[in-house]
Amino acid sequence: MSKHIENLLAKIETYCKGRGIKTSTFGKLAMNDGKFVQRLKDGGSVRVETIDRLETFMSSDEKAA
Repeated sequence: MSKHIENLLAKIETYCKGRGIKTSTFGKLAMNDGKFVQRLKDGGSVRVETIDRLETFMSSDEKAA
């Protein structure tokens, strides 16, 4: 697993823990895909555009909270 994906997964885990949600819920909310995070953990790849989308989702939620 690449360092970028490891870092992304760590951010997602922190985000989920802070909100008391499962990673599958995060996937549904952020990507409309409840299995997204599990596929990353299983070695799936992710495009730069997708990382940007996830970062935007997490940071915009931070501002709303």
